[in-house]
Amino acid sequence: MSAYCDLERIRQLQDVMESDTEAIVASMLADMSDAIGQVEDAMAAGDLDRATRAAHRCRNDAMMLGARPLLQALTDLEAAGRDADEARAAAALERVRTVWLPTREELSRSANPP
Repeated sequence: MSAYCDLERIRQLQDVMESDTEAIVASMLADMSDAIGQVEDAMAAGDLDRATRAAHRCRNDAMMLGARPLLQALTDLEAAGRDADEARAAAALERVRTVWLPTREELSRSANPP
């Protein structure tokens, strides 16, 4: 297991979904990138409801991929959004930003092995 993703869990997805692991990860990575972009846009616009919905969508993929640090930051952001706590949501977004890049890089390597 890496610091950002549970690589064994990703391998297990192939057995469960009976599909190409690289394609699964690539699809989830694209969905997560889109959702995090929506979180960023919504937070910049002050739309906590939209940010909360986007964080929730991204959480599902993060959970499936065992991306625990990202999952925790998204969970915190979602909870803050539901509580309408802009300061907590902003702090959680900073944690999302911190862990997203290395998480995305690890997932990208899983989706595109050498």
